[in-house]
Amino acid sequence: MDIPEFLYHYYEIEQGPFLNITQNKLEEAKKIQNNISVGFNSKRPSNYVELRFALEKRLREGFIAKGGKPKSSSPSYFTLGKCEWMQSCYANPGVVKIPLTNIKPEQISFTYPDSMVSFQFYDEPKLAKYRKACNGQIYLLDEIQKLLNQYGIPSKDKWSSQENLKYDRYIEAQVWDDHIINNYLEKNQS
Repeated sequence: MDIPEFLYHYYEIEQGPFLNITQNKLEEAKKIQNNISVGFNSKRPSNYVELRFALEKRLREGFIAKGGKPKSSSPSYFTLGKCEWMQSCYANPGVVKIPLTNIKPEQISFTYPDSMVSFQFYDEPKLAKYRKACNGQIYLLDEIQKLLNQYGIPSKDKWSSQENLKYDRYIEAQVWDDHIINNYLEKNQS
């Protein structure tokens, strides 16, 4: 199985791309989350913001421990390859597509599937029926081929027909370099 050539970032058009709630202080992040009233992101649990901050700390520390060199304190989130389901998370979805080759290997990490889901499966005994060995792990670019060979790319056919795969919607990519994001934004605002 080939590694997808593109990363996709899905977002709410009215808000714009590359917004991450953890770019704010905790109290401001809570206000932002509490004001989201439409789409998938409006249905988050009351402790979501605290969970997100804790998870990002864990992601960053794990990425560094594996040799990653983040240039930003929080990542920008993408899917590895296209994920049409992500568009359903937004009332008016937009998408940014960036070639994977534009990202330096030491600036990107991956989780299988979404990082929140992956670590919840790893941490929570009550979710054991969904757990796979890849959950709760951080992967580097040079590990993706082996991951794909073992688990494949999540697909609607799989998650809609197999109970134990119903939360495996995509492989999440975390880009830890604001320079890449800023370059994209500058090119598209001119």
